[in-house]
Amino acid sequence: MRTSTRLGACLAAVTLLLSGCGIAQRHSANGVPSRSEVVVHTGPGGGSDVFARQVVKMLQDDKLIDGNWPVRNETAGSGIGAMSYLKSRRGREDSVAAITPTWLVTPLTLDGAAVSIADVQPIAGLLVEPQVMAVRADSKYRTAADFIADARTHPDSLVQVGGSVTATDSLTGQALQARTKTKWSFLTFADSGQRIAALLRGDAQMMIGSTGDFSEQVRAGKIRVIGAVGDKRLPALPNVPTLAEEGVPSAGLPEEFRGFVGPPDMPAQTVAYYQDLLRKLSTRPDWKKYAETDGDVTKFLDANQFRTYLAQQQASLKNLVDQLGLASR
Repeated sequence: MRTSTRLGACLAAVTLLLSGCGIAQRHSANGVPSRSEVVVHTGPGGGSDVFARQVVKMLQDDKLIDGNWPVRNETAGSGIGAMSYLKSRRGREDSVAAITPTWLVTPLTLDGAAVSIADVQPIAGLLVEPQVMAVRADSKYRTAADFIADARTHPDSLVQVGGSVTATDSLTGQALQARTKTKWSFLTFADSGQRIAALLRGDAQMMIGSTGDFSEQVRAGKIRVIGAVGDKRLPALPNVPTLAEEGVPSAGLPEEFRGFVGPPDMPAQTVAYYQDLLRKLSTRPDWKKYAETDGDVTKFLDANQFRTYLAQQQASLKNLVDQLGLASR
């Protein structure tokens, strides 16, 4: 028994020693991790999940990374779970996360939220996804103003389909209702494929999303875009009027951005490594093709610029959340 006990103790000590060595080996001399994972707040097929996998594939295709970066889906709490997981990896080099405005908004709507965007390390901003309003191709609504006029005439009878209640599409819809004194319902689904299916089935009459969400269905003649959110026409949809052109108040609506962050206290060399990888990717032909195909706007921001941008976006979104009465009390 004593021999068995001593052996067990030795094995436990060896396990701890190896674990300690493994932790030490994460910090390479030049800050380059031996492996990496990408954390997202959506499930498989969700916007951030698809985006993260596309980024990883392009990094591989352009020989910017060796091997694969697995995607980890932390879906709890519309960003809270993903932020909490990243916070628990303090100081580590092997985790990054793809973020959207949901990461900023959700903590603003929860009383006593244990995490916020301040708990992560900005790495780089990559792009902005212009938002549009879309309907089924056979819809009676030819413009965004048509939809809003009908919503005013028939309050609570129309349905918008979208993502989580703290996502950009939901906030945009709520802001438009407040500004136009209208009211419609919101139907939520986890990924854009489910949302588009609901729109095509007639479960909803309108969807707000990025141009990339609708590109295939628009080409197939099944969906029609009736308005570009904002005050500038989109290069990908030059014939689609803006909400501002249609007389719909659109100033200050949330901006859908995508970027990457890391755990708190990530080594500076590692931040620079990931930042420079993404900077290189944003200049490659396949990235440009990806952005143009989806109608996105490349907006590369380094770690310091992204930190400033996130602070500005958080202030703007807090103002909107307060106006809509969604802020935690």
